[in-house]
Amino acid sequence: MGFLNFIGYDKNGSINELPTTLHKGQLGTKDVTLSALGFNAPAWVAASSMSILYTISGHAAPLAILIAYFFPMLVIAIGMVYLTREAPSAAGAFTFSAKFIHPNIATILGWSYVINCLAVAAMTAVIGAQYIQSLIPALNGIIVAKILGTVMLIVFLFVGLRGISITAKVAGIFLIFEIAVVVGLGILGILNPHVKDVSFTSLYSPSAAGGWSVIGPGVLYGMWMLANFDSTINFIEEAKHPVRTVQRSLLLVLSSAFVIYSVAAIGWQYAVPVEKLAAVAEGGNGGAIAAVANEYLPSTFSWFAIFVVITSSAAGLQISMTSGARTAYRMSQEGHIPAIFSSINKHKVPWLVSLIIILLAIGLVWFKPYSQLAFYYDVITITLVFNYLAIALSFIFAMFKRYEKGKALLISILPILSMFVLSYIGYTAGSTAWYIGVGIIITGILIIYGRGGRRSTNYSYSSIQEEAEVK
Repeated sequence: MGFLNFIGYDKNGSINELPTTLHKGQLGTKDVTLSALGFNAPAWVAASSMSILYTISGHAAPLAILIAYFFPMLVIAIGMVYLTREAPSAAGAFTFSAKFIHPNIATILGWSYVINCLAVAAMTAVIGAQYIQSLIPALNGIIVAKILGTVMLIVFLFVGLRGISITAKVAGIFLIFEIAVVVGLGILGILNPHVKDVSFTSLYSPSAAGGWSVIGPGVLYGMWMLANFDSTINFIEEAKHPVRTVQRSLLLVLSSAFVIYSVAAIGWQYAVPVEKLAAVAEGGNGGAIAAVANEYLPSTFSWFAIFVVITSSAAGLQISMTSGARTAYRMSQEGHIPAIFSSINKHKVPWLVSLIIILLAIGLVWFKPYSQLAFYYDVITITLVFNYLAIALSFIFAMFKRYEKGKALLISILPILSMFVLSYIGYTAGSTAWYIGVGIIITGILIIYGRGGRRSTNYSYSSIQEEAEVK
């Protein structure tokens, strides 16, 4: 059995019809990849996170990203490639759990993912507002920041309601700016180093970093930076070749993020001493990305590093809203939440859910401003842990359903180890994240009881696959 056959790669695009009322056949692989990479948001993640990674791992930051990419993120991505063929629809963790674990568990996980998207939408609006104020000092002030965040959310609500095609195009345009700056500054550092005593081998040497005790925490943080590649699944019902498009995009988004952050993590050290990069505070001033930009860009263009963080925040906001809306849409279609949440407008966008997400995000912007950014990190961390644990567990259950126990266990070793790593991340997130996780589980249970145990069975993913294979 070949590897592509094992993971169910739909190389011929044989599955091209899925049961949905969304706008089918609108997105190609490029559109889905750029949109999902916008959710990963390289510029604002690099601005807010790279300094922390340098603080944790020092020169070995690229090694931490490399390890995080191969394990456990690539393991989870390959598992998703398989699961996408087995259960092709938006809302990956929800759909996979519904088929392989339990429908009620799926409800909680779907709800958790919507909360994740809501938190990302609010956080990116808060970050975007902070950087707008840094770019235009006349707009300073806490109240003004909240107003700016609210305006961002409303503007991109209207963009999102215009249809998935325009949403993908806008996200792609924003992404071009941020990748050009993040990667471009890394390449400038490599080609024209301002720090002469950096050894490339030390960047990938555990001993040079101080041992695995230093690398380990960096790997966990690298995983956080590479997360959200799985948002590609939320565009499956609007893709031209649904399964093949998403399977390709899953690996492309994760691998692209890995390359982007690796080039930055390496090149920036050649531009600015790593000790200085680690000490750069991020408070709307661009953090490490601005420190590197100041080394290579004329003062008249120093604003550009801040500008791309704003566009990156906008892309993350837009795609998080889109992903959350499509997750809730699929949950509604399957009868896990009221049918009204699958209402679509003339552009075939789940308008009601999109509106609710933005209204709740506006509330968060006003009650959880930039000074409480740690709250958003806690919400996003614990919900991502739930999401990836569910994906890994669904893959394991699928293997035991497909193969005899010995072979299934052998195949499941890496996913099982991934679950231990993810559980450790959840543990290290701290008590605030734990309380948030418990709250999500409790409210998810209330949703289950609120629907009175009713679920729709309109969609049979296995029958879709069987029909496609017959054709």
